[in-house]
Amino acid sequence: MADAITMTNQERAKKAASERWHSETPKATHTGILQIAGHEIHCDVLKDGRRVLRQKTLLSAMGRGKIGGKQRRGLVATNLPVFVQADNLTPYLEAPFLERAQLIRYKGIDGQKLIGYEASILPAACKIYVRAEDDGILHENQKKVATVCRSMIYGLATVGIIALVDECTGYEFAKQRNELQILLEKFILKDLMPWTKKFPDEFFEQVYRIHGWNWPKINKNHPSCVGPFINKYIYEMISPEVLEELKKQNPVNDKGNRNFRFHQKMTDLGNSTLDKQLIRVTTAMKISDNLDQFKQFMERC
Repeated sequence: MADAITMTNQERAKKAASERWHSETPKATHTGILQIAGHEIHCDVLKDGRRVLRQKTLLSAMGRGKIGGKQRRGLVATNLPVFVQADNLTPYLEAPFLERAQLIRYKGIDGQKLIGYEASILPAACKIYVRAEDDGILHENQKKVATVCRSMIYGLATVGIIALVDECTGYEFAKQRNELQILLEKFILKDLMPWTKKFPDEFFEQVYRIHGWNWPKINKNHPSCVGPFINKYIYEMISPEVLEELKKQNPVNDKGNRNFRFHQKMTDLGNSTLDKQLIRVTTAMKISDNLDQFKQFMERC
């Protein structure tokens, strides 16, 4: 009978484990090792953007790598990290910390089953220990953890935990690429739109005036420096990244010209922003006596 009960418990355990690690379990896309205050903490960035510190190395860094039987049962029951499971620390466990301190089960980039905590738990836990030590309520064995926490807070003084995780996992570069892609999609079309007159004559008249040139009474090609002027004070001030992408998609040909106008590749948002920048630059030129005054005005903006 006992064996049957034992077997049933084992089956239940397997079922529970299977449910915890089902196919919808979040997976890491980036991984790395966080070096802080002389300690190494393995960390991951999940597909949904959560930054996670692995439980095992986090506990080790906090001086609580080995977990006793009583504390182990408490950890399973509460999901709280063992280093904050003490009666004298309970008053410091406020709601925001408790929300962060929930176990996260996920899979590493290699499919390994992992357990961790949201990265922001680290500075929050360190502050709990520092506050408790300042209040003089720590036990002797907890003071060692407090010393580690003070060192870690010093290491986090100038750079936040999220930035550190992003850096050591390489996620910061992926994030930048993703943010850039979102920006480009907002401003640049996949297809080329038909040409329409975008820059009014008034804009070019002011360009000629502040440069000290005579405005032509008949149409002719503008001086070669007008193009760079437009790029600098119109497109680059909208977004340097957008300008670079437009240049890539519309390179200078063998004749020194581009095959189309940049605004033909811009979205409605891009053209709306372009219109506003045209008004801003034209106004700045109108109140400037010359090119130097215009440049000084634009530098102050």
